Amino acid sequence: MVTHSLCRLAWIVGCCAVAVATCESFAAERPPFYQGKTLNFVINFAAGGPTDIESRIFARHLSRHIPGNPSVTIQNMGGGGGLTAVNYLGEVAKPDGYTAAYFTGSLFQHQIKDPALRVDIAKFGFITGVHGVTVSYIRADVPPGIKKPADFVKAQKFRAAGLGVSSSKDVRFRLSFDLLGLKYDYVTGYNNSSDARLAVQRNEAQYHDETLPSYRTQVEPQMVKTGMVMPVYYTDLIAPSGEVLVSRDVPELPPFTYYYKEIFGKLPSGIKYEALKAANMSSTNMTRMVLMPPKSPPEAIAILRKAFDSLSKDQDFIQEAIGTMRFQPRLEVGEAGERLFKQASQVSPEVVNFLRKYIEEANR
Repeated sequence: MVTHSLCRLAWIVGCCAVAVATCESFAAERPPFYQGKTLNFVINFAAGGPTDIESRIFARHLSRHIPGNPSVTIQNMGGGGGLTAVNYLGEVAKPDGYTAAYFTGSLFQHQIKDPALRVDIAKFGFITGVHGVTVSYIRADVPPGIKKPADFVKAQKFRAAGLGVSSSKDVRFRLSFDLLGLKYDYVTGYNNSSDARLAVQRNEAQYHDETLPSYRTQVEPQMVKTGMVMPVYYTDLIAPSGEVLVSRDVPELPPFTYYYKEIFGKLPSGIKYEALKAANMSSTNMTRMVLMPPKSPPEAIAILRKAFDSLSKDQDFIQEAIGTMRFQPRLEVGEAGERLFKQASQVSPEVVNFLRKYIEEANR
């Protein structure tokens, strides 16, 4: 009887061992998720713009960081201020792991509950965010004369050039001005930063702000070095803890919060500052975002997160990015990136209501 039981036990153990070995063998033989496949990135602006140019640099180097080395393609889908593509990703694109997105500006539209945005970005698969620090500058001849950044708060009334009342750019510089107690006229509706920059050069406006690629290639050589404008500060990068981070890419200037503290001896506070922090999470920490449609395979999301983390350390990618974009892309990756994405996409109702009112008031 004992012998029979031992034999039966040995048989069961043997079967289990065979089953485990078979599963391990199957797992080892299964090809990588992306092997022989094409990964398509939807871009929410037209070809030739900054978002498109940056996305193509990422695409050229990404494949070698993905097991299976898939083909990586770009699909431009402009329109609706960038929201046509966002709605497509949430409503039409198949959540099969073979469609992703490289978007600009969409998270701020989610924060203010833009009625043109029909999908919930918080439900998208988050891969990474790409920093986009924006540098503020003002004409040096604004009375009584801007000779150093600290003189900005002494500026008499000036005209600030914006792109649109619901643009994150406009909302953030207006909030910053209000916190600093500046007197200004708000002139908006310029088609792009190139037009707004030209307005500053013609002295039709005296203030604008721009992301690093255009600041380093256009503003700095043509306007800063000639003495026409004075750079003042750059938009805050916000850690998941709420702490303001210093950008390694603009060592010559302080972030806005540090600038405010240098001027007033204390940190800014209140609902306007909370709204500014939320807008900076969505528009400085995550100026660009890599996302996947809701309900995309967790395996695909994990693979791409790891790929972008690896890409951020790829020297060939970094050198091409610096050569084209004039700075090294900084990515929000891993658990910290996902936590920041959740914070930015789930801001408090108080902040949402404030931002919506703030934008409505500028429309009057």
